[in-house]
Amino acid sequence: MRKELGKSQQQLSIDMYQSREYISKQENGERKIPPAATKHFIGKYNDPWLALEAANEYIGWGILQLNGPAADNHRSSVRLKLEEELNEALESIMKVKVAKNPEYVQSMEFQDIRRSAMEVTDVIHASVIYLATVCETYNVSWLQLWEEHHTKLRSKKYVT
Repeated sequence: MRKELGKSQQQLSIDMYQSREYISKQENGERKIPPAATKHFIGKYNDPWLALEAANEYIGWGILQLNGPAADNHRSSVRLKLEEELNEALESIMKVKVAKNPEYVQSMEFQDIRRSAMEVTDVIHASVIYLATVCETYNVSWLQLWEEHHTKLRSKKYVT
């Protein structure tokens, strides 16, 4: 991202209040970028892709930006993909009987449960890609959206 912004390591080190050498070590994978520095950078440049990349680095799994040759990342294509994934997940979920005691679930029923879980995973991925695309395209603050979402969850007493 530093290169995309046309910044030198020295310029970035000033922005991040870190030495140029430390920036170099972070870029080479010798040092992890501290979470506070990542949050600062995401907020300053409103880069949802950096947020997702950082989450992947810290926890070892998560949403990946689609950058392969078959990916179509135009905002309308991303929206259509989300719609497709939502419909597939809803169809899959409607087939599942999760009220049944897990000890009595038959093999075919378990396969349906697992398939629905995979469809929901696809929805989560497509939803976050859509959200990141909207934030980037329309300059909506990624961090502010998540802060508002967390505030809403707290106000409804879903989280403390």
